[in-house]
Amino acid sequence: MVIFPIFANIINQLITNQLIMKKNLLHTCFLPLFVIFFSGNLFAQFKIGGEFKMRGEFRDGYQSLRDSSKTPYATILGRARLSFDYNTEKISTRFSLNDAWVFGQNYYSSDTITKNTVNIFEAWFQYNFTKAFSLKVGRTEVVYDDERLFGLSNWSMWGATHDIVIAQIGQKEKGCWENLGFAVNNIAPASAYLNSYNMRNNYKYLGYLYGNIKVFDKKLTLSYLGIIDAFQKYSITTTKIKTIYDTLYIYNQNDSIIGTTILPVTTKTSSTEDFVNTLYGRGTIGGTAGLELKKWSFFLNGFCQFGHIRDGRKLSSYFYTAWVSFQPIKKLKLMVGWEQLSGNNFSDTSGMKLKVKGFSTLYGTSHRSYGYMDLFGSIVKDNMSPGLNDLYGRATLSFTDKMSLEATYRWFSIPYGYLGVTSLKKGELPYKEVKTDLGSEIDLMYVYKPIPNLELNAAYCFFLPTSTMETLNKIEVGKSKFAQFAYVMITYKPNFFNSEKH
Repeated sequence: MVIFPIFANIINQLITNQLIMKKNLLHTCFLPLFVIFFSGNLFAQFKIGGEFKMRGEFRDGYQSLRDSSKTPYATILGRARLSFDYNTEKISTRFSLNDAWVFGQNYYSSDTITKNTVNIFEAWFQYNFTKAFSLKVGRTEVVYDDERLFGLSNWSMWGATHDIVIAQIGQKEKGCWENLGFAVNNIAPASAYLNSYNMRNNYKYLGYLYGNIKVFDKKLTLSYLGIIDAFQKYSITTTKIKTIYDTLYIYNQNDSIIGTTILPVTTKTSSTEDFVNTLYGRGTIGGTAGLELKKWSFFLNGFCQFGHIRDGRKLSSYFYTAWVSFQPIKKLKLMVGWEQLSGNNFSDTSGMKLKVKGFSTLYGTSHRSYGYMDLFGSIVKDNMSPGLNDLYGRATLSFTDKMSLEATYRWFSIPYGYLGVTSLKKGELPYKEVKTDLGSEIDLMYVYKPIPNLELNAAYCFFLPTSTMETLNKIEVGKSKFAQFAYVMITYKPNFFNSEKH
């Protein structure tokens, strides 16, 4: 009876020794590798991060006014991102995946995914030649200043990235730096550059120069931005209709011809002409100025556009914005601003045949700048638009460091009292005279951050349209329904791993 406990103790000791030996062996083999690759102090920094974003929306006039023919509806959108960052003194790189979907777009129980929404969101490599010069290559987000011309488009579940090469000169931390970017787009699989490229929302090539400088103890920020983007002339598809007439003989029961009839046979053939050697370039230049004082903040920017739009017509337009904010107490911030995007005077029919005057905000973020109902998101990006004026006021009340409430009032109008008419009737003018007032939007937004990296965002918005806004949305005057929009959004950005903390 005593032998069994002794034998069991010996076996247990042997097993324990084996485990200790294996553990020491693992430490011996893999600890140096772990230190080499993941030690932030000695060699490199490696991070794994994520983002979960879910947004439930109630759309009742979101993006476009509705009439009785359209009904309000609710939807849920989702986004998941996984990012890997690796940084050394000489090298920085990021690889991230993005999955954006609408709840229910795939079968809940199936091995077949009808809509694959996973894509490579970012994949770039940056080499730091010196502390003041680096080169970045790959797919990356491009963001500058207040995101008017280059932005994250973070409201969209899909976001926005560019396949681009960016050279950075100077050092941000020293308050003086520049970016020089260049991109060439082509069809896939890769072919000769002068092949047809007719993706309507994509440039064929892009070049820009951005500079930023901070002076007066970094209280005043000045920047400039010059952009050239070029598009291939639209392809032209022509359809030819050819009709030939065949003679059809009519026979009686004795197979004798008793008459004839003519049978028309119509055939259609289509051909497309690509203009691979015809590129139209659009230029945009301007700058911004921002001043940060103890309780006051001032911001001003202005840009002009020139060159040609994609159909070959000349372009001459401008945009400017100015706002000032004041913080009377620590928890309250007040802001008032005004901006204008030049537009087309559609009554000038002869002038518009040669030149357009609408300003495009290019690749900027619209949601944060023109009302949360996104009623003007497409207008501000279209050189053929009637333009837009936006007068707004905002109050932000911070109850605590974790909780705030924002209220914004916006009044919209157009520079000229004319709107273009797309479907012309015989004898009808290609424009319609209207009032310049478009209406008002009120946005109420609540933000709560209970813990780091977790945010709850909820908003209720409504729009009070005028007859001009109804006409702009192709709705019969007086027939639009009350326009409102509400959402609840949860965003969590976990840090899965950081070598600096291990």
